[in-house]
Amino acid sequence: MGHWSKDIGAEPCSEEHWPRERIHAVLSQSYWFGTLSAALQRSIVNRGEIRHFRARRPVYKVGDRVDGMYAALAGDFRSYVTGDDGDRMLMRLVGPGAWFGAFQLIESVPARNFEIRTASPCTAMLLPRAGYDAILAEDPKNYLEFVKLTSFHLRTMIRIMVETRSTAERRTARAVLRIARMHGRALGAGVEITIKLNQSDLASIVGVSRQYMNELLSRWNADGLLVWNGKGRSVLHVEKIRDLLTPLDDWLSEPAEGWA
Repeated sequence: MGHWSKDIGAEPCSEEHWPRERIHAVLSQSYWFGTLSAALQRSIVNRGEIRHFRARRPVYKVGDRVDGMYAALAGDFRSYVTGDDGDRMLMRLVGPGAWFGAFQLIESVPARNFEIRTASPCTAMLLPRAGYDAILAEDPKNYLEFVKLTSFHLRTMIRIMVETRSTAERRTARAVLRIARMHGRALGAGVEITIKLNQSDLASIVGVSRQYMNELLSRWNADGLLVWNGKGRSVLHVEKIRDLLTPLDDWLSEPAEGWA
């Protein structure tokens, strides 16, 4: 695993300018957009609309009308679902270059069934429903390309679901490596996580208690796998954390869509 970000996830200001060339540069780093024809890439970017969000705000909530699909350009987006007890649960982190909200658009589902919120000031590009429809009208074969995006997301989710049968320590190792890939900056001592991530956040993603995560991170600190700072920026010693993985984890080095 490599390809640590070069500050593309830095917190943007609300007035930050996003010319089409800059949008294209960020999206081209993701697997799906990078495989599209140059004509389809231009068509998507030309029809996209920039959206700025303040920190701790919803991009959309459960039940909201499906207005299009989004591409994260900068900042820290997070996906939530509502548990049986009514509490909001953090499920996934979404980083620059990743698309979200495509399932409901492509399947013509009328309302959102999960929530996306911002943990920092964020910028996204919205491909509105009208723009999506126009792209399909240009060439019906374009529909297959959008289906490929949802297929890629499905394969990723299945792999992550399979991880639930692994040990909690190995699941945590995979999670932090994916997060570092999305929101990591290479340092001499390792890879710095450039977003704020506390123990509760990581415990929710991995599916363990906060107490367990506290004990695990304390042990990893002592063993030199990382320097954890939930209130600041943690540093991962990536090669040591990789030692916790298995040959089945080679897929983590494949092209990604900015999910963890």
